[in-house]
Amino acid sequence: MIRRFVALLAMLALCAGSALAQSYPSGQITFLVPYAAGGSADIVARLIAQKLQDRLGRPVVIDNRPGGSEMIVTEALARSAPDGHTIAIISNALAINETLVPNRRYDIEQDISPLVRVIEIPFALMVHPSVPARNVAEFVAYAKANPGKLNYGHLGPGSPHFFKMEWFKRTAGLDIQAIPYKGAAPAYAALVAGEVQVIASGLGAATPFLEAKQAVALAAFSSRRPTSQPELPTIAEAGFADFNLRSWMGIFVRKGTPPAIERKLETEIMAVMNDREIATRLMQLGLDISPMSKTEFPAFVRGEIKAWEDIVKATAR
Repeated sequence: MIRRFVALLAMLALCAGSALAQSYPSGQITFLVPYAAGGSADIVARLIAQKLQDRLGRPVVIDNRPGGSEMIVTEALARSAPDGHTIAIISNALAINETLVPNRRYDIEQDISPLVRVIEIPFALMVHPSVPARNVAEFVAYAKANPGKLNYGHLGPGSPHFFKMEWFKRTAGLDIQAIPYKGAAPAYAALVAGEVQVIASGLGAATPFLEAKQAVALAAFSSRRPTSQPELPTIAEAGFADFNLRSWMGIFVRKGTPPAIERKLETEIMAVMNDREIATRLMQLGLDISPMSKTEFPAFVRGEIKAWEDIVKATAR
């Protein structure tokens, strides 16, 4: 009798979950983006949003909320209703903030649910064309000959852009001033205008500036050359073997979102990432599609928290 009762409960739960998934979404989906329009996060979110909207038959509206090293968006997601109608694209800044900001107004384990990793972003060391360096060795020599005279743009003191450059500065023994911006677009605008001479950022949003010769990429921060720019050497090839820094972006939902809705969102987003049009467009933008399902992504995020903990503590010394 007990077994039959348990089986009946399981069947009822399955039916309820199926009905919930079929009725979802019941209205607009708000897609939170932690940076201003024009950056890699915004570009990726808009590509996904359009395809997701087509597949789900409901509006998917981009909501840009730059600032706070992505914590503004993370907090907004943590306060949203756990119904799948608010989603967010968040990067490895989430992992950095776990060590950098002890008094966060959210708890990853209690408030945020990693759903799908979508891309990796090859980061590169880039300079304004006026900087007389076309490789890492020339850049290091020039920076050492001009201590304190170069500026680099970043997206906040908790962003990957900041820590990658600070780690490189520390490793290479360079004195370069840090200038914060509220997004990749204003940071690149500053680089193009010569307001800053250096940036460590994703190749995605930088692609048009590199193609227009308004910026020069010296090296990739990853352990392998970027798929979109196989001719770009890695910083390890320049003698900095400890660098293997690739940023990623994933889709997150509010913790407590019904599993049936999470599964539906996961299925639809994974289908979007397998769309040939999306794959072609992202590769043109210098972004590497790297989907990771719900079964793998949470453990990956926990591993990233530990990896960036070591980097943040080493850089802060």
